[in-house]
Amino acid sequence: MNAQTDAALLEDDQASAETVEEQDGPPSEDATSEKNANPPTLDINFLALDGSPIAKMGVAIRWEGGELLARTDADGAIPPIEAPPGDTLSIAVQRFDGSYKKIGECCMPSSDGVLTAVSPNIVVETTTEKHEGKAGNAEERIPKPEQGDLGDLSAASKESEPNETAQPAGEAETKRAETAKPAPADNDKHAQPPKPAPKPKAQPKAPEIKAKQQADKPPQHISGKEEVKPKLEKGRDENGNPLAVITQKAIDWWNSWRMPTFNLWGTPASSAKGGTVPATPVKVDAEMVKKVEALLAFAREQTEYLYTEGTAGVLASMGKGSFKHAKKEKESETPKGLCYTYVKVALSRCKIVSGILADNKTSTAQSEADHYSMQDSASKAGPALIAKGFWEVTKEVPDLRWAAAGDIIVYTWSEATWNKEKKRKNNNYPNHGHIDIRSYTNYISDHIPKSGHPNWTRYNVIGIYRKIYDVEPVWRIKAFLRCLRERECTEEADDAKRYFLLNTAVPGTSGRRFSDDKKHPWAAIYESSAFDNDKSSAGAYQFKHDTWKDLLEKNIVCIPEGGKKFDKMAQDRLAVALMGENPWKGNNGENSALSDIRRGDIDSAINKLKNTWSCLPGAGEDRGLSKNKFMEIYNKYYEQAKRGLI
Repeated sequence: MNAQTDAALLEDDQASAETVEEQDGPPSEDATSEKNANPPTLDINFLALDGSPIAKMGVAIRWEGGELLARTDADGAIPPIEAPPGDTLSIAVQRFDGSYKKIGECCMPSSDGVLTAVSPNIVVETTTEKHEGKAGNAEERIPKPEQGDLGDLSAASKESEPNETAQPAGEAETKRAETAKPAPADNDKHAQPPKPAPKPKAQPKAPEIKAKQQADKPPQHISGKEEVKPKLEKGRDENGNPLAVITQKAIDWWNSWRMPTFNLWGTPASSAKGGTVPATPVKVDAEMVKKVEALLAFAREQTEYLYTEGTAGVLASMGKGSFKHAKKEKESETPKGLCYTYVKVALSRCKIVSGILADNKTSTAQSEADHYSMQDSASKAGPALIAKGFWEVTKEVPDLRWAAAGDIIVYTWSEATWNKEKKRKNNNYPNHGHIDIRSYTNYISDHIPKSGHPNWTRYNVIGIYRKIYDVEPVWRIKAFLRCLRERECTEEADDAKRYFLLNTAVPGTSGRRFSDDKKHPWAAIYESSAFDNDKSSAGAYQFKHDTWKDLLEKNIVCIPEGGKKFDKMAQDRLAVALMGENPWKGNNGENSALSDIRRGDIDSAINKLKNTWSCLPGAGEDRGLSKNKFMEIYNKYYEQAKRGLI
C-alpha cells in the first residue's frame, strides 16, 4: 500500500509571523493547560487504486500505550487519531477471516495532519465461473495502446477540430448508390435493367473524439462529472480459462489513457535515479513556456481552495471528476501551513511529475524514517524532486529572485524560526521548512505572500530545482542590470572594472578605485567623523553605504558566513533585491519594479526606479537619455543575454 502523507506544515504569513505567545512572552500555565487539552490529531482515510473510498473496512491503529479499532465510513475515513507527537503508528487492515494485516507505519505529527493510504488494488463486482470451458478471445477486448494515449498538451487548432457535418465514408457511399439514376435508354437497344447497387463495405468504428485540452490553460474536466466505474466484460481466454477485462480506456483531464489510478505507475521511461520523466518530451521552446504558464495558472488558482483531504484525496477527486472545491474558499494571500500539499497537487495535476511527489523511496537504501520525513516535510523535498526528473540549479542561480519561472524553491526554517516552533510544540519538532513555485512575478504555494515574496528572516533557501521553466525573466534582469552599470559608470568603458569604481575617494585614501570587495569600501570608516553617506556611492550600481548595510542587516540579501559582501555577485544581487523592495510592496508583489522587469514591462520599471538610480530616463542625472534610447540599449543587451554573453 502506498501511503501519501500530508502533515500540516506550520508557516505563517510575513505580516503574522509572530504568534500571540511570542508577542506576549512565555505562555501562562492556563495557556499551557489549554494547549495540552487540544493535542494534535491525524485524519486517516483509505482509498482503492481507482480513488474510490474503501468503506466498512476494519482498521487497527496501534502505538505505544494506545490503539484505535474502527471501521471506515462511506468516505473511507476513520475517527481522528490522538497520539503523542513523535510516536510510531502501526497501521493494519482487517482480512476477510477477521485477522489483521499490517500495511505500514507512520510518525504521529506534531500538528494536525492528514494521511491518505492508497491500496494497490481496486474493487470490482463480478461473478465466479467454472474454471474449465471453451477457448475464447477475451484478450482481444482489452484496449490496445495508441499514439494518442500519452495525452494532448498542445492547444487546440481549427485544423484539428472534428468536422461536425462530415459523414462516414460508408454512409456517404451508400447514399450515392441509392440516389443514382439509370442512364437514358438507347433507342436501338432494349434498356438493360440497372445493376443492383453494390453493398457497402463494413467500415471500421470511428475513433472516439476527445475534447482537446488547451495547454495554455489549467487542466479542465475535473468537476461536475458522474463517477464512472470500470466496466467489466466476462469471457474466456484462448485456454478456456475465465477472464474479466476492463474494455474501455480511462481518460484523465489531459486526455491521457491511464489505468483508473492516480497515475502512480508513471511511464515506461524512468530516470537513472528511480524517478520518472515527463510523459511528453519537452524542449525549451514555446511549448515548454505553455506548460509553465499552465502550471502557474493552476497554482495561482488553487490558492483560493481550502484543501483538507490531503494530496491523494484531492487528486482522486480530480480523476473521478468529483472535485468540489471552488474559488474564494479562502483568501489567496492566507497561508494554511500546507505549502507542500499544494505544490504536490499542482505538479501532479499539471503532469509535471508522474504520480505524486515523494510517493516512493528514492532508492532501496532509503530508510522508512527518511522516506516518511521526505513525504512530511517540505524541507526534505529535494531528493523527491530529483527522483521525478528535476535537476538542481542552486549553484547556477544567484538567489531565488533570479529563479526561472516554473522553478521549485525549497527552504528550511531559519534557526530563530525553528527555535520558536520548537518552543510552541516540542524540542523534537522537525524543521518542516517551506516550498513554493517561482512565477514571473512572485512565489506560489498554498498562498501568494502579500509582500510578493517569502519572509526573508523566516527561511533559508537550500535548493532550487528545475524541470520545465521559462528563463526569459532572467535575460531581462541581466539586460537591465547591464544598462544600469553603463549609465551609472559612464566614465569606465570596461564593464568588469565598474564594480570597483568610487564616486568619491574614501577619506584617508587617494583615487576613486577600491580593491577589497569583502565589504562596502566606506564600511571601514563608518563610525568615524569623516564618514559621509551622501558621498559613499560605490560599485557598479553606485550603492551608498547605508543602503548596502540596510539590505544585509534586514536579511533582504543573505551572504553566507565568510562570503564577500561587495564582490560582483553580491552587487548584482543587491541591485536586484532593491528593485523588489519598497516602496512598491503589496499586491502580492505584482507592483514591484523587479516584477515589471521579469515580465518585460521596462517602461513601468523605469518610472519606479528613477528615484533610486538617477541615471534613468526622467531622473535628475539622465544626461538627456530618452526612454527610446534606453530601450535601444536594453534590447541590444537583451539579445546578448539570450546568447549567454552577459
